[in-house]
Amino acid sequence: MAHQVAVIWEGPILFTRLFEECGHTCELVTPHLLAAPFFKRRFHGVVIPAGFAAPGHTSTLAALRAISPRIKRFVSEGGTVLAFGAGTDMSHAYDWLPVPITYRYGFAKTLLAVNEGHTSASILEDGADEVSIDGILDNITGISDGQVILEAPSGPVMVQITYGSGRIIIASLHEYPSHRFVREFCAGGGEGLL
Repeated sequence: MAHQVAVIWEGPILFTRLFEECGHTCELVTPHLLAAPFFKRRFHGVVIPAGFAAPGHTSTLAALRAISPRIKRFVSEGGTVLAFGAGTDMSHAYDWLPVPITYRYGFAKTLLAVNEGHTSASILEDGADEVSIDGILDNITGISDGQVILEAPSGPVMVQITYGSGRIIIASLHEYPSHRFVREFCAGGGEGLL
């Protein structure tokens, strides 16, 4: 069964092709459309590519903030949000999510500790030694349903948080996710109205 996935970005990007190749039906949703009061769709997953908060590059962050109550409802109903690194020095770049996450910007190539027991650890291709990241995720310890999946020496770079009937996955990786991860990231989950 093909899952409905929204990729939120300014215009067409190759990233959508990866999700389509992995069996998902992708819809590119621009920030203007996303923030429009008439836009309502059911999706299994919502993907926010890396760099979504970079000023002068995209208006995605403003749109996400404008619809934060809809994102909360989407995840509560069973949808999966997959957000990549913000790509700018803005600690509050994830304040549109219904859970507190602080982001510490900084590009690095690093070794990661992997929570091998977690299914989302498949985001890395097998055999990946050093991985490019664009930041560290802080202040997640107070979230009882949060789970660290990947961790750099300076802190977590990928977490999954259960919220309502859905999930929020944040990965500050600056690399494409593996095909296996993309095929499975919203499989078995529900859907929600965005």
